[in-house]
Amino acid sequence: MVIDRVTTWEYMSEENKVIIEQGIRRMFECDYISAIHILVPRFESCLREFFDCYGYATTSIKPKTVQHEQTFNEFLENDFVKINIEDNLYFLIKFVMVDEIGYNLRNNVAHGLANLANFNKLIALIIIYLYFQITLYGWKTTQEEA
Repeated sequence: MVIDRVTTWEYMSEENKVIIEQGIRRMFECDYISAIHILVPRFESCLREFFDCYGYATTSIKPKTVQHEQTFNEFLENDFVKINIEDNLYFLIKFVMVDEIGYNLRNNVAHGLANLANFNKLIALIIIYLYFQITLYGWKTTQEEA
C-alpha cells in the first residue's frame, strides 16, 4: 500500500519508481541503512523532476558557461520552489534534508557523514512522510493557475 501510494505519483520517473520501491521494501524489512541511503537522494531527484515537468530549471550556468545541477540547498532557495511548496512543508523539507541545525540528511548521507544513529525507523518514517506530502502536489493546466 505504501509503495503504491508513493510510486503512483504522475511526476515520478519510471526509474525513480523502481528505486524508491526498493527503498520502501528495505524500510519494511527493518534495513534502515539501505532504506535511508536509497530514499534520501531519490527524494531530491523526485522534487527536481516535479519542477522540471513544469519547465522550471533545476540547473545553473557556472563560470565558463558550463551547466551544472544546482546543489539541493541552492535548488530549495529558488523562488519557484518557495512559491509552489506550502510553507510548513518547505520548512520540513529543509529541516530534514539540508539544514545544519536539523537532520541535514541529504548532505550527511550523500557525503558519508551520517552516524549509525541516523539510520533508524523514525528517520525512515520521516522520509516516507515527506514522500507522502510531496506526492500530494500536482500542476494545474496553466502556470497562471498554479
